[in-house]
Amino acid sequence: MAADTQTSTANALPPPRTEVGVIGWMHANLFSSRLNSALTVVSGALALVILWYGMRWVFWSADWTVVERVGGLFLIGSYNTELACPGQNCFWRPQVSLLLVTALLGMIWGILGGGVAKRIAILTAVVAALFAFLPYSLERMGWDVRILLLANLPSTAIGWAVARYTPLGQPRWVVAWGVVVFLITLVLQRGLPNVPGLQPVSVVYWGGLTLNLILAVGGISLSLPIGIALALGRRSNLPMVKLLCVVFIEVFRGVPLITLLFMSQTLVPLAFPEDFPQNSLFRAAVVITLFSSAYMAENIRGGLQALHPGQAEAARALGLPGWQTTMLISLPQAIRNVIPAIVGQFIALFKDTSLVYIIGMVDIVEIGRVFISRPEYLPSAREMFVFLAVVFWVFCYAMSYVSRHIERNLGVGER
Repeated sequence: MAADTQTSTANALPPPRTEVGVIGWMHANLFSSRLNSALTVVSGALALVILWYGMRWVFWSADWTVVERVGGLFLIGSYNTELACPGQNCFWRPQVSLLLVTALLGMIWGILGGGVAKRIAILTAVVAALFAFLPYSLERMGWDVRILLLANLPSTAIGWAVARYTPLGQPRWVVAWGVVVFLITLVLQRGLPNVPGLQPVSVVYWGGLTLNLILAVGGISLSLPIGIALALGRRSNLPMVKLLCVVFIEVFRGVPLITLLFMSQTLVPLAFPEDFPQNSLFRAAVVITLFSSAYMAENIRGGLQALHPGQAEAARALGLPGWQTTMLISLPQAIRNVIPAIVGQFIALFKDTSLVYIIGMVDIVEIGRVFISRPEYLPSAREMFVFLAVVFWVFCYAMSYVSRHIERNLGVGER
């Protein structure tokens, strides 16, 4: 018996080369049949042609000087102009806000211990620091601006150290710090009366990518809890609560966002006292949040309806009251199941922030459109919109990238 075993082991042959390694992967995925082989060849040739002409235009034919000329307007609009900040330098305010954000990302990295959080924190800090080496003159980009940009690297390290070696390295403190960072950003951008160096800046001068991010972060942070409340209200047994939630959801889902933004000039003031301070940014934020909440409610409701009734029955059999069954059993599973839909709604909300131009706000897309409307920049329209498309793609892909890692860690789609 031992001799037979040794003989069979000695006669064992290695697997065919077509089934292992790179060749095996190509055979299984690209050339497994005649049809797949033909599709692989055609698709590869088409991709090479597109890549060749695309790269040739990007590196040889395109004129990217228009992006350099616009410069910081893409980031903060006309926030730092003499008209917006007479007699003062306001550029340090968004830079300090960026330092707070990189510190927050460092804390998230310290809590999660690496992975996607580490990559995003380091990449954000490195990209921000690289802006300090732009070949601008000191009149256009002084040493103070460059130093603040380089400070994003130690800011990330400080946030990581705080999360690892202090009692603040807990998720609840990071959430609280995130809220504080957002509020500090709003205060810095708006300013405070009678405070030296923080003279108020009207929201009319807010613009660029900063405006898109403020609206997106505020809308994302508020639309999720509001959407959850609306979804639970629509499933409520109280007829009046259910009716109000249904009317709200169907009205906001049935009206285009552009129409709601136009209506915000008269609609939003009706919901607040007459002496309540309002401006175009506040109105846009309210409308975008409510519009996204209606869609978010339907996503959450779909996740709740997808749960097996046995989940709630088992919770009731254990003696859990209704609110504990919802908050501890049904809702966490529902949110877990609809993470792709939730992130898709967040991405759509971020892209919808570019519609605020119709109420007079100058976001990053509107800045590009205004510049290419000038005769001297009109030939560079393609370069301008390709650059804007890349900017939006980077942020949207980052949200999708984080979503995929969350789904993988939670085992979404696995049983």
